[in-house]
Amino acid sequence: MMTTVAPALRSFAALRWSEVEPGFHVGERDGEFVGYVDTNADGTFVAFDGHSTAVGRFRSLAEAKASLLTTDHPANVRRDRLTRRVALGVATGVGAVAAGLALTAGVLAPFL
Repeated sequence: MMTTVAPALRSFAALRWSEVEPGFHVGERDGEFVGYVDTNADGTFVAFDGHSTAVGRFRSLAEAKASLLTTDHPANVRRDRLTRRVALGVATGVGAVAAGLALTAGVLAPFL
């Protein structure tokens, strides 16, 4: 039996940040790309997750970096909820098609 454990909040220290260009910070953990933070001309920071989806605009670099660490940031929660909803819809559709094909095969089997 397999047990699923909810992901814990990621530690801020576990991420390694690199400033690849002035005002452009890239985060990685254990060789995995986590996201990046870009500095705007007005001095605010925009955080993007590992899929280049904007997480939010922040006043400080530390806040922007921290937003990529939590699983409960509003943008992350919305995206995860939408991903689960889409996956459920796709799985339901695929299941319906599979059931239809199985029924069709069952009906046609005596004639083969």
